[in-house]
Amino acid sequence: MVRREVVLSGLAAGLDGFRIVQVSDIHLEPFTTPADVSRVVEVCNALRPDMVALTGDFVTNHVRPAGELAERLAGLQARAGVFACLGNHDFWSDAPVVERALRQAGVDVLRGETKVLRCGGGELRVAGFDSRYVQRPRWRSGLEGWASGQALVVLMHEPDVADDLAGAGVAALQLSGHTHGGQLRIPGREPMQFRRARWGKKYLSGAYRVGPVQLHVNRGIGCVGLPLRFFCPPEVTEITLRSPELS
Repeated sequence: MVRREVVLSGLAAGLDGFRIVQVSDIHLEPFTTPADVSRVVEVCNALRPDMVALTGDFVTNHVRPAGELAERLAGLQARAGVFACLGNHDFWSDAPVVERALRQAGVDVLRGETKVLRCGGGELRVAGFDSRYVQRPRWRSGLEGWASGQALVVLMHEPDVADDLAGAGVAALQLSGHTHGGQLRIPGREPMQFRRARWGKKYLSGAYRVGPVQLHVNRGIGCVGLPLRFFCPPEVTEITLRSPELS
């Protein structure tokens, strides 16, 4: 479990304390099991989040487990909703099937669009974009309706896209995964997974400041290549948003 607080630009005082739980890179099968997903759901629900953010790579090499994944994720509970973006493995497998399964589970899949959450006397905008492996994010159309100064959370599977988001002058909290935090890490050496992940080479794990963008890179739940994690445990993240009005 990783916990952090983020002072989010434009966040109304009424939304101070809004809590987001982030889960990433479940990679159901061959190494992550349905029972593992159920345990993750239990952990998330025990935190009683306002919102759950799922940042891609739900499956690995095929979509056979998509239905069972949806059945397990349907148990997620969050006052303001469960939102997701899709990762590169979802597209390599079959993105429409993954998307359909998630929507059947009550997950709002954001594919280049922004939703407005109204709660606590304020508004929070949540945007999601498809994997960078598929296309470069179209910020202008995807952030339609968002204006500078409004509180914004961006779901984007690949963390290095934070450079582009910052270059576009967007002040936001970006939630990403993709790197698995390195997956196999030997202290003092470059991690194996980090070396291979495109758009995941610069920001590996944890919190970063990229111009006006605050980035959190989640280590993920599952594994790719080998069923091993070394000095890099799975992660569920709880992020508490703070209003600059109260800071």
